[in-house]
Amino acid sequence: MVSWTPRNILVAAILLSAVIAGSTGLGVSYALRPTPAAQTRDFYLFAVDQSFNSSIAAGLKADYGFSANVITINKGDTLVIHFYNPTDQAHTFTMTSPYQNDVLLPAMTENLISSANITIHATQAGIFPFYCKFHGPPMSGSLVVQG
Repeated sequence: MVSWTPRNILVAAILLSAVIAGSTGLGVSYALRPTPAAQTRDFYLFAVDQSFNSSIAAGLKADYGFSANVITINKGDTLVIHFYNPTDQAHTFTMTSPYQNDVLLPAMTENLISSANITIHATQAGIFPFYCKFHGPPMSGSLVVQG
């Protein structure tokens, strides 16, 4: 049993004050941290032919995909997606509101790779899906806007 002498009360009060002050300071410093400065970010995205061997990969239905399925940026950033299609099929980069896009890239012909630049001004935080209309849902991903 602890005897609550004036000395023990003083030690307990000092320790309790240190814990409360430390956690308060951490919370305030987190709340007052500066938001990242807005940037223009370039991202390179490719349509990919995964060339599954049907005898080995029985049951797999996704023969196409994106080279990345997550793009992460900060709210306020401007994202420029450089989208390339080096495959033998047409693909789209499709998003719904608030970052509505529907870009169609035709299949590669005579060694010419089709491409497009897609610009997104990140004004709303959240997770927003993108996909290919012809090969989704396996050919899909998410734009993550951190706010």
